[in-house]
Amino acid sequence: MDAETADDQLTPRLRYYGAGDFATYWQVHRAAEVVEGFDPAAPPDEVNGILELHNARLFVEAGFIPTDVVEDDRKALVVSAKRIGRTVAQWFGALEDDNLADLLTEVDWQYREHLLDLLAGLGVFGRCSTTAMLNALDGANVHIGDMLTSKRLVENYGVAIRERLLAEPDRAELVVRHHLGGEMKNETFLPVSFTPADSRALMEAYIDSAEPNPNYLKLIADAPIDSKSGVDAKLVVKAKRRYDAMIEDFFKTTPGIRTGCTVAVSSTQVEPVKVTLNDMVVEYTFSQTWLEGTLDFPSVLNNFQFLFEFAPQDGLLTLPAFNSERRGLELAIGMNGAKDYRTGHIFIAKDRATLLQTAMYQRYLGTKDIDLEEVLRSYFEEHLLTEYGVAGFAFSPSNPKANYLERCRNLFAEMESVATQFGLLVEDSEIDHDVATAGANLVRYRTIPSALEGKYAYATDHTEIRTILHVLFSDQSPLTYINEDIRGENAADLLRRSKVSYESLHEYQQPLVEKLIEHGVVENTGNRIRLKDSDLFHVLQSLNENEAVAYHHLNTRCRAHVDRMVDAEWLVRRSSLLTDAEAAYFNYNLNSVDFSNGPKLRNKYQHGIQSKGNGEAQHQQTYYSALRLMVALTIKINDEFWLLDVAKKRQA
Repeated sequence: MDAETADDQLTPRLRYYGAGDFATYWQVHRAAEVVEGFDPAAPPDEVNGILELHNARLFVEAGFIPTDVVEDDRKALVVSAKRIGRTVAQWFGALEDDNLADLLTEVDWQYREHLLDLLAGLGVFGRCSTTAMLNALDGANVHIGDMLTSKRLVENYGVAIRERLLAEPDRAELVVRHHLGGEMKNETFLPVSFTPADSRALMEAYIDSAEPNPNYLKLIADAPIDSKSGVDAKLVVKAKRRYDAMIEDFFKTTPGIRTGCTVAVSSTQVEPVKVTLNDMVVEYTFSQTWLEGTLDFPSVLNNFQFLFEFAPQDGLLTLPAFNSERRGLELAIGMNGAKDYRTGHIFIAKDRATLLQTAMYQRYLGTKDIDLEEVLRSYFEEHLLTEYGVAGFAFSPSNPKANYLERCRNLFAEMESVATQFGLLVEDSEIDHDVATAGANLVRYRTIPSALEGKYAYATDHTEIRTILHVLFSDQSPLTYINEDIRGENAADLLRRSKVSYESLHEYQQPLVEKLIEHGVVENTGNRIRLKDSDLFHVLQSLNENEAVAYHHLNTRCRAHVDRMVDAEWLVRRSSLLTDAEAAYFNYNLNSVDFSNGPKLRNKYQHGIQSKGNGEAQHQQTYYSALRLMVALTIKINDEFWLLDVAKKRQA
C-alpha cells in the first residue's frame, strides 16, 4: 500500500449532521474543498465517493461556507453543488436489479441514513424487486434496524420486512424501540402487515429467550397497557419477573460497588449539617443541638425546606429530576421508554437522601413526642389562620396506633384533600367542604391553580434561548475546552474559573461568544471573556437547573430581564401552584397520568392493589415517601401564601 492510499483511508469522510449539530461547523472548510474539487467529467465510480459528494453538497446548500470565502468563490461553490446534485441523481438513476449488489457494497456506516434517503427520494425502491434490493442492502451492511427508519422502504417491501422481524426473537428489540422507546434519534416504521398480535408474540418470545437485554425487559415491564403495541398486563408482569430474576442473578455472581447515602445525628457537631463523601457513599450528619433548638412546628417545616434542601431557593423544589442533571455518557447509554420519567444518577442520589432524611426526622421527632402529621395539621388548621388569616383548611392526621398500610391510605387521601381545598380557595376565595367532597376526584397536579399572575417563566423552543442555555450550561457545549490547562464542566464554569481571552478561543467558538456578547450574557474586557450581568445569569441558571423561574421571588432587575425575554418570545409565563417539573414529579410518584415507570403509589393504595410480598416494611417505606410528598406540597402552599402576603404589604 502506498503512502497516498494509506492517507486516504485514515482521513475521515465528510458527513453533514445538520444545522443543529456543532460537528457540522468543524467540517465547513473540508466540505468547501470537496465541492471545489468536484469534476463532473470524472465523478466517483463507487458508492461512498458519491455519498461523500452528496454530503458536501448539503453543506453548501444549507449555507455552511467558510466565512473567509469571497463572494465570487461562494457563487462558484453554489454552482458546483448543483452539478453534484445532478451527478448523484444520475448515479442512483442507473441502479437496477442487475447491478444493485455490485454497486451498493460496503457502504460507510455513517452514510447508511443518506443512502436510504436517496434510494427513497430518487425512486429506486419503487422500481427494484424485493429480493434484489434487500440482498443488496445486506451486502451494504444496512441492517434491518436501519431499514425500519425508511418509510418508503417499509412500504415497498413490507411483507419481507415482517418476515425478517419475526424470524429471530432478538428482533423484538426493534419493535420495543418503535412502540416504547423514547429519545430516539430517528423515527422508525413497521409494515402494515405487522399486527399487534405479531408484536406481542415477538416480545413474549424475546422474554423467554436465552439472553434478553435487561434494558428492553425493563421497557416492557414499565410500558403502558396498549392494544396497538400488543402490550397487555400479562406481558408486563412476565417481563418484570424475568427482569427481576436476571438482576438478582447478576448480583449473585458479580461483586458490586458500595454506593448510596447514610444519615446520622451528631451530639458534638456544631454546624447544622455536614455532607461528606466516603468511598462512594454520601454521609449526611445533622447537629443534635440544631434539631433540639428547632422543635417548634414552623421550624420543623423550615428544616425540611432549608436544612434538608427540599426548596432552599425561590421556593422551587429540588426533588424533581431535571434534564440538566443528566450529562455525558448518561445521555448516551441506557434506555428510556416513550412514557418514562427521565431520571439519572443525580436524581437517584437525592431521592435516596431526601427519603432517608424524612425517615430519620420522623423518627427523631417521635423521640420528642412530636408527630409529623400533627405538625402538618397544625400548619393547615392553625398556622395559616394566625399568620395569614386563611381559614377553612382541614387536615386529619393518621391514627398513631394505625399500621403503615392504614397510614399510607389516609395520608394519600389527605394530600388530595389539601390540594383540592387549596384549588377551591384560589378559585372561589373560600373552602366549601361540601363542594370539595362532591367534586372529589383524582387531583391533576399540573392544574392546581395559583393566585399569583404569571407565577413561573419557562423557556420556549426559540432558537436563541435554547442556544444560550446549551452553550452556557451543557457539558456538551463547544465552549468547555480551550486547552489542557483551560477547561470547565460547561462554559459558565470555564468563564468563572479561568481567564479566557477572545484571542485564545478556537475559530468555531468565536461566533458563539459573539452571540453571548450580543445578548449581554458575557462581555469582552480586552483581557478576558467574563459573565457580565449577575441578575441575568441568575435567571438563566434557574431556567437550566429548575426548568422554571419563580417570577415573584425575583428582584426588579431580574424581572426586567424576564420581561424582555417574554417580549422576545424566548420565555412564556404561566400560573399554577407547581412548576411543570414539580407537577411531573408528583405524577411520577403518585399515578400514571404522565409516566408509565413510576411507583404509582396513590393508585396502588387508594385502589387496594399494592403488592403483598414485602409486608409492613413495604408500607413503611411508602409512608415515608408519602410524608415527603405531603411536606413538599405544604412547602409550595406556604410559599404561595408568603408571596401573596408580601405583595399585600407592598400595596398597603
